[in-house]
Amino acid sequence: MEFKLDESQETEIKTYVLNVVRDAIKQATTSSKPYLNRKEIAKYFGVADSTITYWASLGMPVANIDGRKLYGKQSITKWLASHEMPSQKQNKKSLTMGVVKD
Repeated sequence: MEFKLDESQETEIKTYVLNVVRDAIKQATTSSKPYLNRKEIAKYFGVADSTITYWASLGMPVANIDGRKLYGKQSITKWLASHEMPSQKQNKKSLTMGVVKD
């Protein structure tokens, strides 16, 4: 199978591939750092930036170096694990009550 692309399509594909590779390299580099900033740690845990701020208000460990807040992946993982609770079964049948009138 052969594809024929014009110059603009070829440029668009090259740009797309280059951006994907750059993002992958950036993510791989970021994931090897033990401490991340708020935006990076939010992405690492898959939550919103505001969630990180909220967790910090609940006592999540934060390193404050010269006014810059850094978040340790290991310490936050431990902190989250310490807050885990057994899940509640959600498979309960709902109770339906009715009134019968004569």
